Amino acid sequence: MRRRDRAGMADRARGALLGLAVGDALGAAVEWLHPDQIHARYGGSLRDLVASPPWERGEWTDDTAMALELATSLAEKGGYDEEDVFSRYAMWARSGPKDIGSTVAAALMRARSVDEARAAAEAYHESSGGKSAGNGSLMRTAPLALRYRNDQGALERISREESTLTHFDPLAGDACAWFNLTLAALVRGRRLPQSTSPAAQAAEEAVGGSEETLAAEAQERMGYVLTALRIGFAAAFGRPDLESAIVFAVNLGGDADTNGAVAGALAGARHGAAAIPARWIEPLLAHERIGGLANRLVRA
Repeated sequence: MRRRDRAGMADRARGALLGLAVGDALGAAVEWLHPDQIHARYGGSLRDLVASPPWERGEWTDDTAMALELATSLAEKGGYDEEDVFSRYAMWARSGPKDIGSTVAAALMRARSVDEARAAAEAYHESSGGKSAGNGSLMRTAPLALRYRNDQGALERISREESTLTHFDPLAGDACAWFNLTLAALVRGRRLPQSTSPAAQAAEEAVGGSEETLAAEAQERMGYVLTALRIGFAAAFGRPDLESAIVFAVNLGGDADTNGAVAGALAGARHGAAAIPARWIEPLLAHERIGGLANRLVRA
């Protein structure tokens, strides 16, 4: 690969992880709000990183925290080590984070092994009436796309397997697989993949679709994996630049941090880290570490 091509790919890889983090940090301030509430609080759309208790300005939530645990494991182990990833997730879950999703907590808080985590995830799925297709695995899996960008088969398989550590519903894994296959193509500068899977179809339908429909989904189906996926794709591929993509996703409200994280990862991989506004990068917690992990993964 030519030096210019390598530099472009590295920039897009950093864009994916930094975009995830800035989307998460921007959305943290307006999580669970309605767009009308956002406009009333900020005098219009939120466009800058702000403090909003319990979050400091530039601080990200569980989305980025888990993504960094995965990225660190991939970098240190040279690939996906399920036991190591589980251990990191479990230690983080028990460390008293400011935010942790109910599906993730149910799988990780008491599990002592990968098998116990998956059993707990299945029990949660059954006890919730089959409603465990949350966005808690989608929000964290982007590092897989960087590490396995050149192996679509491995990327799809591992994305689904990784999701099952906390989310029993196969739809969550399907969304993770499609998200990561798309991210990998963007990072490599290649043609986008095609699929007829439920997640792929849902994402495709959202691009160029009705903003009113997405706004209703953001409020009525908060935390659902296809809501985050659809908003992320609509934002990243329906908006002309990275900033407008993330601002659009976040200001729909609802689960705004995760919607922003998914949109930010896709838009970052599409446009590159250089497109992220400096006013977002400068206050972003651990931005140098995040960019460094992306560099390590894309060199593998």
